[in-house]
Amino acid sequence: MSSSGNIQAGGITKEHGVRPAFLAFTNDSVSAETLKQFAKSQGWEESVIHQGDIDTAAEFLKSHTSPHVLCVDIASSETAPAALDRLADVCDPTIKVIVSGKVNEYSFYCWLVEVGISSYLLKPFTLLALEAAYRKAAEVPVIEIAPVSSTAKKDAKVITIIGSRGGAGATTVSVNTAWILANSLHQKTALLDFDPQLGTVALALDLEPGKGLRDALEKPDRIDGLFLDRVMVRIDDYLSILSTEESLEEDIAASDVAAESLFKQIKPKFSHIVVDVPRTLTPFTRHALKHSDHIICVTEYTIMGLRESLRYLEYCRDVLKVGAPIFVANRVGLAGKHQLPQAEFEKGLGLKMEYNIPFVLDAQIAATAGEVLAETTKNTPATKVMHALAERFVEGLEPKAPPKKLDKLLSLFKGGK
Repeated sequence: MSSSGNIQAGGITKEHGVRPAFLAFTNDSVSAETLKQFAKSQGWEESVIHQGDIDTAAEFLKSHTSPHVLCVDIASSETAPAALDRLADVCDPTIKVIVSGKVNEYSFYCWLVEVGISSYLLKPFTLLALEAAYRKAAEVPVIEIAPVSSTAKKDAKVITIIGSRGGAGATTVSVNTAWILANSLHQKTALLDFDPQLGTVALALDLEPGKGLRDALEKPDRIDGLFLDRVMVRIDDYLSILSTEESLEEDIAASDVAAESLFKQIKPKFSHIVVDVPRTLTPFTRHALKHSDHIICVTEYTIMGLRESLRYLEYCRDVLKVGAPIFVANRVGLAGKHQLPQAEFEKGLGLKMEYNIPFVLDAQIAATAGEVLAETTKNTPATKVMHALAERFVEGLEPKAPPKKLDKLLSLFKGGK
């Protein structure tokens, strides 16, 4: 067995480009002996067996061509996600990986299969088990083209939500729309916060922001199913979150390639993707808007809200060449008599406002407590409007019409008299 200090003996450098059939990395002598017997039965040199674990393999494959089949040791279920992610960074995408270890948990085995591992060998494994795992990994699958079916799974609908101006409430609408889709309508939903420095989606849900979005922005080539499983925070069976909170001093490069890679990997996993888009547009967020199924612009009945709504309308129509956004007025009634009349706003915009979300006194309290408004105030007029908005995006549902009359509600505000 090769030592880690002489790791070049059992592989071919990337410059040569010839892929070896098999490489293995193990830390224990019993597994090493079984692997040597297997190598001999296949007519391979013992140099295909290396001393080390999955991290040793990742370091080795930085400068060597990936084998067709790789067998690696993993120490624990806790370290497995990060270790496999590091390995994925340096491997050829077509590699088949066999994992060996002492974790005797069915849930761990299921997770490995779900993220694309070919086989799991529980130590101590036999020669017969190793041979069966290799045959499974090495065989070329027969690709059958299935007939197109009306019941075939469709990629997720992408719903991007942007505020006409700061403080309009786009994040509130994003969080509640995603929550309603997941918890009330039972749609498998991803909620993405595309503001890496000032995003507040995680805060609104009382979660610790991760580092996943930063990685996606700067290293789009590493985005795959395993990456998503590692960086997305799974709230429950229906709702998962991708967010981050980076320093304001950081310069974060964002490209349309990153957005394309992210959507390509995330779409098959969900039925709906809700994206909270910051007002400062980048190639990353522009790609998200352009390739959305629906764009929601959250605004307020003010002159500033009207001006910025017009700018987004023109941007969508003239630059992105997509349909007009769905315009949603938020915190309706807060300004009382100083609020721009809806009819006047619509005349200036040239479009009808489709949804009016009344101002909710408890909204700020809920946000501060990390609670979702749609959960804590289920029967309020505001929540009913947001339900109607979310139902619009679910096929097979007959969307409820949003409340049209707000006179009774507006009379509750002193300034609205």
